[in-house]
Amino acid sequence: MKPTRTQQPEPVEKRTRTREPVVIYTDGACSGNPGPAACAVAMTYRGRERKKSVYLGSATNNVAELEAVRLALSMLKRKDVPIDLHTDSKYVIGVLTQGWKAKANQQLIADIKALVAQFPELKMVKVPGHAGVPLNELVDQMARDAVLLRSGFEE
Repeated sequence: MKPTRTQQPEPVEKRTRTREPVVIYTDGACSGNPGPAACAVAMTYRGRERKKSVYLGSATNNVAELEAVRLALSMLKRKDVPIDLHTDSKYVIGVLTQGWKAKANQQLIADIKALVAQFPELKMVKVPGHAGVPLNELVDQMARDAVLLRSGFEE
């Protein structure tokens, strides 16, 4: 009887892995443009959730949207996990992933692009704003609340 050959497992690098992504929603808000501004992030991963909002002082809405992306990426402890980053900002998607030429915020955009480059499995997803997407609505409210709380303005 001929002995059977035991099949060796495929090397790790050849295996197909389906890893759960970190899901991130970002938003920025401004009272006036420019005016008091804030940004907010909500992220989920394996059933856990983290949220954070930051008052930015006086800024434009585009700056607030970009700062939300920077805040989100700075909150991540690991760079080697898949990330689905959701934003309702066409501007953010355009300047960070579609080669739009920005007249303003060039250094901020360059800094965030350098940060984005550190995350090899980062995917940016455009979501419709104010369309009932629960986590997008949450970060929108968090950013607006941060503006109101810090700036003393009332809606």
